[in-house]
Parts: sequence; C-alpha cells; structure tokens
Amino acid sequence: MLIVEDIWDEALTIFGSCAEKKLLRRITDSVELLANKGEIDALVGMVDLCVDGKCVTLPREVETVLAVNMGGRPALGRDELFSFHLNGPGDFGTPCTYTWENVGNFPTYRDIRCPTKLVAFLDRPEDSGKALRVYGFDEQNRPLRTEANGEWTDGYLVPTIYGYAIPEAGAPTISRITWIDKALMVGNVRLSSFDNSSSSGTLLGVFEPDEVRPQYRRIKLHRGCEWVRLCYRRRSLELRSRADRILLHSRPALLLAMRALKKYEEFQLGEAVGFEAQATRLLTERESVLTSPTANPIQVNDRNSGRSDDGWVD
Repeated sequence: MLIVEDIWDEALTIFGSCAEKKLLRRITDSVELLANKGEIDALVGMVDLCVDGKCVTLPREVETVLAVNMGGRPALGRDELFSFHLNGPGDFGTPCTYTWENVGNFPTYRDIRCPTKLVAFLDRPEDSGKALRVYGFDEQNRPLRTEANGEWTDGYLVPTIYGYAIPEAGAPTISRITWIDKALMVGNVRLSSFDNSSSSGTLLGVFEPDEVRPQYRRIKLHRGCEWVRLCYRRRSLELRSRADRILLHSRPALLLAMRALKKYEEFQLGEAVGFEAQATRLLTERESVLTSPTANPIQVNDRNSGRSDDGWVD
C-alpha cells in the first residue's frame, strides 16, 4: 500500500512542475492504467451487507461484483441481459436457484417510492449554500426543470442550509432521480424525501465530502434475505490530496506507469507501450508473491442432481 506522498517527488520529475490538482489527476490516471490490468490482490475485497428487500445498493468503493453469498449460501450471478436469454426466466418467471442480477449504477441508495419533495441535511456549517443539483423526472413523468430569475434550467438545486431541512416554497415534486451533481464539501450531506404528514421521509443517500457525481452499483436478489457477503473489485477513486492511499503494492510499477502516461501525452506510442508493459510485469510479479496459490474453480449449476429442498424459509 502506498500514499501519494511516497511518489510525489518522482511525479514532479516525470510530469514537470504543474498545479497540484493537475498532478494529482495525472497520478490518478497512472494508477488506473495499472489497476485496469486485472483483478490484482490490492483491489479485491469482501464486505457483508444487511438487506432490506431484494435490491442491494453497494458502497461507493465497489466497482465490479465478483461473487455473492446470500445468507451463507453461494449464488449464481446474472447480468442485465439475462431476461432476454432463451434459458432465462424472462420478465415474469421465478428462478428456482439462488441468483443475483446486476442492474447497473444509480445515484442514490434507494429509489423514490412515490412522488415527493427533497431536502438535504448537512453535517458541517461550512457547507451551507454549496451546490447539490438533482436531475430526473417530476410527478407527471416529465424531465425535471426549474425556473430561477426568469431562466429555466435542467434539474433542481436542493437547498443546503445547515440546521434547516424543510422544502422551499414552490419546490417541485420529484418522482425519479437519474443523476446528481454535487460540490466538494467539508462534511457529509444526506439527501432525503420529505413527508408532509409526518415531517419525515426516506433517506435516499449519504454522500461523502469528495463525491461530486455519486454513482453506486446495485444488484437485485431473486429472493429476500437478511444479509449478503460480496467479493468485489474496488473502484480506483480520484486522488485529491498527498495523503490519499494508492491501492497498489509496487512503487516501481507505478513510477513506470507514470512514465508511460507521459509518453502517451507526447504521442510517443512505442516508448509508452514499452513502459506500460514493464509496469504491468513488475506489478504482476509483486502481486503473485502476495497472493495465495489458489484457483477460482469453474462454477457448474447442475439441476439434475442434489436435494431439491434447499432449506430456505421465505
């Protein structure tokens, strides 16, 4: 595991003097260049999640789901196109095995269950007035647009006032959220629906300070359970400070990756490919030392043998 500070001086030597934000972006690109080479050990993790219903929205660090265990039982994975498969259940059938489906990325933890107004709760007073714009559809299923000072704009700017979370006068009623744009903040911000009858609502998302376009992968379980265990590949988050962690174990490999990125920017593709290949080789060698010599066996779903009763109680 590295931190940005460990390679800061070398990054300045490779990319030259530039603004800190630009240098951090180039280091981020170099990390992604290596991280995308495979399911390396540093990016593979496991997490246990409580389940409410059948849809599970995953933490922001989850990029790719590798395997799912439902309540202690292995589950067969399926993607968004499985409902079109000739051997699949279609849109109305009920699968008879433990399965989960990848249903894509969503900007919130939960969907809005009925048209509602939105409010935001701030953790820090310094974030008052910072932008939190929501895009989607209104209660009549029309694209969400709002008017301010005689001008119409897409989306709705949710008021961000510390210690105050009541919809503003004339706030639109929203039926579905498709995208969120958020400013960098000091603390977390919670987005919630608002219920006029009880002055409460449903928590839709808790966004961390550095999230500017929240996106969470969501999976759907074919039956309800209390918890799931996931093996997943971490997302390579953008580096924003010299104290941020880099989820790679090979410092020489990262330095070569930065040199590769520099050559790509200069359109010297031959040298860039050479640096990239050497970086990949060093990273692979390092990860092979850290990873146990085990294999992930082929999964076979044999429906012609074994007990028919799986002991599950719905």
